Amino acid sequence: MKIRNKILLTLLTVLLFTGIVLTTIWYGTSRSLMNTYLKNMSESTMLDAYHAFEYILTDTSYMATLIATNEKNIIAPVRSLRTSVLEPGGQWNQGYLDNRRAILDYIKSMNGYKYYISGIAVASNEDCIFSTSYIIQDKARLYEEIQKMDQKRLETSMMMMEPIHLEGLKSTVSSDYVVPAVRGIVDSRGNLSGYVILYFDYGVIDQMFSANLPEGSYFQVVNEQNALIFSNCGDDMSIFENKPAGYEYNSFRAGNVGWNFHMAIPSHFYIAGIQRTVLLTGGVIAVIILLAGIVSVIVVSRVTTEITVLSERMNQVSAGCLDARYDGKSRDEIGRMGHTFNHMVVRIQELMEKIAQEEKEKRLSEIAFLQAQINPHFISNVLNNAAWMAKIRHAENLVLLLNSLNALLQSAMHAEEDLIRLSDELNYVDNYLTIMEYSGSYDFSVEKRADEDTKELYIPRFILQPIVENAIYHGLPEDLSRQGEIRISARRVSECLEIAVEDNGMGITEQEIEQVMKGRAKGRGSFNGIGVLNVNERIRLFFGQEYGLHYESEPGHYTRCVFRLPVVEKV
Repeated sequence: MKIRNKILLTLLTVLLFTGIVLTTIWYGTSRSLMNTYLKNMSESTMLDAYHAFEYILTDTSYMATLIATNEKNIIAPVRSLRTSVLEPGGQWNQGYLDNRRAILDYIKSMNGYKYYISGIAVASNEDCIFSTSYIIQDKARLYEEIQKMDQKRLETSMMMMEPIHLEGLKSTVSSDYVVPAVRGIVDSRGNLSGYVILYFDYGVIDQMFSANLPEGSYFQVVNEQNALIFSNCGDDMSIFENKPAGYEYNSFRAGNVGWNFHMAIPSHFYIAGIQRTVLLTGGVIAVIILLAGIVSVIVVSRVTTEITVLSERMNQVSAGCLDARYDGKSRDEIGRMGHTFNHMVVRIQELMEKIAQEEKEKRLSEIAFLQAQINPHFISNVLNNAAWMAKIRHAENLVLLLNSLNALLQSAMHAEEDLIRLSDELNYVDNYLTIMEYSGSYDFSVEKRADEDTKELYIPRFILQPIVENAIYHGLPEDLSRQGEIRISARRVSECLEIAVEDNGMGITEQEIEQVMKGRAKGRGSFNGIGVLNVNERIRLFFGQEYGLHYESEPGHYTRCVFRLPVVEKV
């Protein structure tokens, strides 16, 4: 069946079905609209109330963390108070008095910043609890209740205790109740050495929700143990379990303190007068469906004609005729699809021609590559023959020189892998140093200190020799009274591999270091033409911008090049 017939048949079926069930759809839509509106509005109102209070809880947590992480005024004094603070005669010692003064001065300076914080206390143990306010609480019981809490969680976050009723408190704050918020004090060794207690004004909860929820709403706050923290509908929690009709219910959890918020908003607050709107909407929808059916028949007839033409051209291309083109003049989506189809066919032709040309060039490159390998292999064979002849004549120093030169050539010829072991790279440097020693132009000694756990780690190939060469050419002492020294070291620092190449030469200035790192330094070329800038860029290309090399120098004493690489144990 053609697509035009399918669309028309589907459209007629939908219109017929719509006419039969119009009344049912209208009723269901009406109910759905009312329920959706009621749910969205009530949920938005409850979310506004919850988010307003959650902001205060989060702010309280930030304040507790700020106090608990103050090293000078809180952590150090509390840690000191964990030790003995009594003189032999039972009196507080001077250390206790100094630490107590430091703690009280700091928490008093913090008290009053937040209107909903009634007081601040710091506890080192059950005997050393210091408070800024008139809130008097049984210290031993307070410390005992804190010890029952999740100590691991207190190290990183704030936890809320159950409300405390204190007689006469309402004369200074908005309620006779406060809610202690506890945050652990962790010292530099990661040990829990004390606690910060913020007394949260209980009346703020009532004020916050009363201002954001409609009249007649119910809300309760319970903790993780399902103990009631706050309620404006008494201690009976069954209203949120039975859910009587006429209310919209929702619950939210404040994960940072472990509180659950249960709210119920009366439905009549939102849905009065919505029924008339629903009836009007149902009539409008019915008219729109009828008009949409008429317009759809006209549009489908026009659109499907263009689709049929485009389908025929695609069939021609799939049969191998790349000369087929879509000639539609429309500028809608079908027209753009047709123009895209034409462009695609042209690109296919161009790509087929390009692939054929690239295959031809690839074959020519392979032939040239095989020819280019003849010369290095020929030189290697000649060096091997020369080494054998020198050995026959007992010229051992010449044998060592030729073998080192041949090893360098072999490394360059067989550089298939981008990463090699550090031990192999050091062997490559050894061969290069052997050649430089026999050149007779330089007098230097080499010291290598590579930790055993670094020798099997992988690094980019050919990154050490250019730096060593710079140390020989430019870093050895000009004063002939001093022998040149080159020190190569490797060690693991955390998750990084650190390699250093150091000489005892004249050193370079900061300006010269900057020029070297930018590749602008003037000097003799290196053995393989790889400069400092090239090596640094290769390292960053392999591992990222946080790795690379840098120079350190003290003019007249030394120059050191330090590599910072990731630890790569296998490739």
